[in-house]
Amino acid sequence: MKSRRKHGFQFMTILYFMIVFSMCVSRFNVIMTIMGGQLTRVEEINLLPFHSVRENLQYGRNPISWDMLYNMVMFVPFGIIYCYYQKHFRVYKAVGMSCLTTFFIESAQFILKTGVVDIDDFIVNTLGSLMGIMAYVILQQISFKNQKFEIHELIDISATMLPPMFIAFVAEMFLGDGSLKLLPVHGIVLLCYGIFVYVFLIGDFTRKAKVYYLACYVGIFCLSRVLL
Repeated sequence: MKSRRKHGFQFMTILYFMIVFSMCVSRFNVIMTIMGGQLTRVEEINLLPFHSVRENLQYGRNPISWDMLYNMVMFVPFGIIYCYYQKHFRVYKAVGMSCLTTFFIESAQFILKTGVVDIDDFIVNTLGSLMGIMAYVILQQISFKNQKFEIHELIDISATMLPPMFIAFVAEMFLGDGSLKLLPVHGIVLLCYGIFVYVFLIGDFTRKAKVYYLACYVGIFCLSRVLL
């Protein structure tokens, strides 16, 4: 059962990299081209730190935009991933890999001309990864003191909640228009994957732990739909 959860997290890692790459680098240009759309070219560079914050203040808007928050949250899993896959955990290795990932994405945008190369994005994305590293370190300390579970096992279990959220997120990206028409789709995804997880991934849980898991699963899924 533990090996299944571990393989599930490995699958989640690959899927997450693919989705972030599509969102940040290709801007779904490949998909749009296949569907007959026009390939978008962007050739803008901003090397002035906190330019976005100053611009928002200048126009009387909130200095921290939703786009900045989305970018930060989107990179939190990278910090956790780079900690998780280390054989001998070192914080500086995770920080270095996080910075390299953000640099790679910004460089790819510049080469492919699919997005604005922005130093603010680099800062925000790296901060998101650092938040993930901090979350890993905190969970590591809790698991060490508790001694009832391993941090890798906890992360494996948490990762089983992610696939339906990814599916619903992509559905919102291409089909969502703010209406309720996707609620049946979300409900079916939530139910089907919930049954799969219950049968194959958390079968070794106690009854109480299963109830807690399913409550968190439904709650986080609904919260993600609200945030979208």
